[in-house]
Amino acid sequence: MIFSREQKRILVKSGTIVLALFLVFICYSYIIPRTEIEIDTVYHSSYSALFVQSKINNAGTEEITDLKIKSSVWNDSEMLETETHYPGILQAKQSVKLPPLLFDGPHADEYYLVIVLEFNGKEGKQNIVYSYKIKDYGNLAWHDQFLDF
Repeated sequence: MIFSREQKRILVKSGTIVLALFLVFICYSYIIPRTEIEIDTVYHSSYSALFVQSKINNAGTEEITDLKIKSSVWNDSEMLETETHYPGILQAKQSVKLPPLLFDGPHADEYYLVIVLEFNGKEGKQNIVYSYKIKDYGNLAWHDQFLDF
């Protein structure tokens, strides 16, 4: 198969663009120092229980230390259940899945889920609060991210 001069030029330009995009991706993923925490949370309503599952992912390049995660479920002004987990150190590109937070109550009620992340990063002690509303009987999912360069 023989390529014309124009086809070779297009192939070289395309290859250069692909290589440049690949290098940008590698630099962002592994070289540029940053704290990036992703939290994925899922609420399940089943016949046996109501429960919440969470996964914390350190998508950044910096280590996170002294990680503490407190999850609480409220109905208006009463706390129904709370749990605190101490994963400690979360290396770059590492994640931790928390045990399910089980709570009891009528399936039709509205609840509030509050998740507090505390950790030490390059900027010192960080405290992040996420709040979610649980309603309408369904299974719900949330994805949140904290990013600091």
